Amino acid sequence: MFHHKKHIRIASWMVIPVIVLAATSLGFRAVGSSLDARPPTVVVVFNLQKVFDNFIDRAVLGAGFKKLEEQINVERTRRKELVDSLMKSYEEAGDEDRDTLFDQIQQAMGEAEKYVEFTEREKDLERSLIMQSLFRDIKEAVATIATANNYDLVIASDESMELSPELSSRATNEQVSMHRVYFANDQIDITEQIVTQMNLEKDADKSN
Repeated sequence: MFHHKKHIRIASWMVIPVIVLAATSLGFRAVGSSLDARPPTVVVVFNLQKVFDNFIDRAVLGAGFKKLEEQINVERTRRKELVDSLMKSYEEAGDEDRDTLFDQIQQAMGEAEKYVEFTEREKDLERSLIMQSLFRDIKEAVATIATANNYDLVIASDESMELSPELSSRATNEQVSMHRVYFANDQIDITEQIVTQMNLEKDADKSN
């Protein structure tokens, strides 16, 4: 009786791996069948930098960045002229007035320097907002084209990126490590489609 139970126990332990193996095999077979039934994945690429180059000037103008930059430059010029005028007055002034003019020059120069720093931060923030908005437009155009053409995967190609000989070894290593696409056939490049789609969308926005 004892030996009989032992044999049954051993037999059950031998059956478990067989069941697991069979289930795994069926699972692989099911996945394989589903992959076989699916059509080949359609992959296309586009040049992100080229798309940006096509629209960045228009985006900058549309955001009023040029106007902001002009206003900043006018104020910078005014502050510089004030400093120049005070320095000229300092050179022509007598000793009794020079201390007062010197303090005024120091104050004007300090305010002008702070203004430059402030406006550079403002311009950088404005550029960032413009780039973010343009990037969202690119993503929307890519999604529209991919859906319409049944593209499964759209990749931003960096194959045209060239390394500058003036880069430091660290910067070169960073750029090389970020490189992803080393070759892309021109037949799967949809950069022009994206540019056209974005132009259509922007024209539609203007007409509304």
